[in-house]
Amino acid sequence: MQNHPLRHQITQEVHARPFQRLQSELALLHIAVTYEDDDHHCLVKALNDLLALLELPLPDDLNGFFYVHNEAIAVRYEPHNEFYTLTIYQLDKADFTFLRTLWCELPGQLLCGVEILFQGKDSAKPDLKMLFGRRQVSGAEVMGGAAKIWTDFYPDNESGFVNIRVHDISLKAFQAGRLLQRLCEIETYRHMALLALPVAQEVMPKLTLMDKELAGITHEIATHANAPELLKRLMTLAAEVEELSAETANRFSATQAYFAVVDSRIAELREQRIQGLQTVTQFMERRLDPAKRTCVAANDRIERLSRRIARATELIRSQVDLSIEQQNQQLLKGLNERAKRQLRLQAKLESFTIIVVTYYAFDLLERSIRNTVSADVLRDQVLMILSFSVPIIAGVIWWYVRRLLKHYGDE
Repeated sequence: MQNHPLRHQITQEVHARPFQRLQSELALLHIAVTYEDDDHHCLVKALNDLLALLELPLPDDLNGFFYVHNEAIAVRYEPHNEFYTLTIYQLDKADFTFLRTLWCELPGQLLCGVEILFQGKDSAKPDLKMLFGRRQVSGAEVMGGAAKIWTDFYPDNESGFVNIRVHDISLKAFQAGRLLQRLCEIETYRHMALLALPVAQEVMPKLTLMDKELAGITHEIATHANAPELLKRLMTLAAEVEELSAETANRFSATQAYFAVVDSRIAELREQRIQGLQTVTQFMERRLDPAKRTCVAANDRIERLSRRIARATELIRSQVDLSIEQQNQQLLKGLNERAKRQLRLQAKLESFTIIVVTYYAFDLLERSIRNTVSADVLRDQVLMILSFSVPIIAGVIWWYVRRLLKHYGDE
């Protein structure tokens, strides 16, 4: 028996991107950076230089996920399709001074960053007013009451990163790793999801204009306006909508996935409310949901507009098909009238046909009699009888012709 060629890859995927065992106290700096494919080579070189600077062991592959550490510092790198995240841990002390100098040389565009101070069990409760000023603070007991968190989700004036305080109550090592990673992912995917908001705000006015144009075309369809011209306008509008859909479909689709990740990570915190503070869930519901609904509404409007244009196109095509059928009916009716006139003309010419056929029949019989009857007296008598029988011959021919044309006349 042979192993399936994808067995190892599938097995490793289950264990990819594990949580780390972490102990308080420590400082954590996490950044999310968008980058292009052209930055990949520079990124690998920058990661190599960073690990060398920190005297950390180089992983086997710098292109994929890795986590390396020593007693003082650790680095976690995680690549994604359109961005990468880098998390640097100061394991021996809760201080961000050194960490803030490490990420500036990395390629790409910084999207967001978060600084997490993970305090031990014996640490005093942080002074929220000193940390966050007058801004509204979100906080909760998390992980079944094993820890407390506080943040305002607002970039700090000094570092430009969101500041989060985590107070350890009874966290185990892996629990601490999961909690800190979830907080980082909430901040990362919140920003990635909101990349679609400017796009949605930009396309909304365009969709409104397209809606009005489609409404005008639909009104003209109801008034039986020029169908070919309306169909041309609809095709132009449909092309514009499809172009808009092609430009935004990937962004809106990714945003829906990112919002789903944010909701999942928040649910995994298992928050319990601290008196006087709003929870992370409440903050996101109030601040993030409107943006989420705007993105979803923009995507839905594009889809609905496309379907409405398709229905309007079907209506116009139905009108065009009906018009063509009416023209075909008129054409067939004209052909039928011409056929009837032709039959009536043929009926009028029947009399001439009967005369001609009667003439040839009489001539044929006369010649036959002259060639077969030798006696003059008898021949003259027979020819006389033949002459008197001309009306009979004409009547027989008339009856026969009428019988032949009878069914054609009925049709």
